[in-house]
Amino acid sequence: MASSLGRCVFTVSVLVLAGVARARTPEYRVQILPVPDNCEAYSVWHALTQNVEATGILYCDSWTETKAVVWRGNTLSELATLGGPSAVPYGIGKNGAILGSAETPDMYDSEYHVQRPTLWTDGTVRDLSTLGGPLGAAAAGNASGLIVGASQVADDDPQLGRKPMRATVWDGGSILDIGDLGGPESAAYDVNDRGWIVGSSTTRIPLGPGFEEHAFLYDGQVMNDLGTLGGGASLAWAINSAGDVVGYSYTGERHVCHAFLWRKGSLTDLGTLGGPLSWAFDMNDRGDIVGWSRLSNSRDHAVLWRAGKLIDLQDASDVPQDCVLQKATAINNRGEVLADAQCSHRARVAILSPTRSQD
Repeated sequence: MASSLGRCVFTVSVLVLAGVARARTPEYRVQILPVPDNCEAYSVWHALTQNVEATGILYCDSWTETKAVVWRGNTLSELATLGGPSAVPYGIGKNGAILGSAETPDMYDSEYHVQRPTLWTDGTVRDLSTLGGPLGAAAAGNASGLIVGASQVADDDPQLGRKPMRATVWDGGSILDIGDLGGPESAAYDVNDRGWIVGSSTTRIPLGPGFEEHAFLYDGQVMNDLGTLGGGASLAWAINSAGDVVGYSYTGERHVCHAFLWRKGSLTDLGTLGGPLSWAFDMNDRGDIVGWSRLSNSRDHAVLWRAGKLIDLQDASDVPQDCVLQKATAINNRGEVLADAQCSHRARVAILSPTRSQD
């Protein structure tokens, strides 16, 4: 399942925003979240609430199991699995429900446990079910309880020689495959309160031995192809209440992948900090976008795109001297940011809080 929901897969009027700005404002106060001494921690996208609850994963001791956790202030709690060794929370819905995948004791093959789409609420854990196959994951939810993600169907696809993953909606007691852009596989990554869904899908356009994969916006009736920045693949990670979409796309240059903003039919290249790569993971309702970018020196920094400026959060934060903010994965409507950091060569998770008004 990790290969479908966690990988970098990858009209268009490409507009480059105003150049890179190593801005001193907005400034952020950094809180490094608590982690056991024998563990390293990573956040996951859509995993920050308005009350600054955050989810993530821990790798501890032997690194053979993934522990799903939630931070509420400085309190760290582990989330239950479905009887297997590992779980991954991908996000927190507005109603406080945590969404992700958890393993069962059953084996999918000789090496991997079955991973099921999972909902954690009020201390309970529930298998959301799939479209018939053994694997699935829930990625995000909206205020009305609509949940989106991906799950396998029961039958093998002749093009793939296996059970394909499909963009899936869980709505109360029902489960729905919302379709594709012409290819056999699709996945949904976020949903807004209007019920609009974003993700990626394979297409009918040939690419090497397979097909191009494009970002989509599903408006409740039609799955719309958002195109790419010139390359053969794109992916939409997040959508806000206005219907603006962010993600990342290949540009057509070899090994170059840039963050994008899709707004009212136009796909905008958000640029980088000087290197060939940037990804956008999340966006709030005011249009602030977070993600990461590679610098010209090949280092990766967490970034914020705000009002046409690309801000290096390492420069805009009071981050401890032994820490580097490498990736920003979520932002809430108060402007607080969830980020991954390396502190003294250990993976940690940080909350960045604005020290002044964001207006």
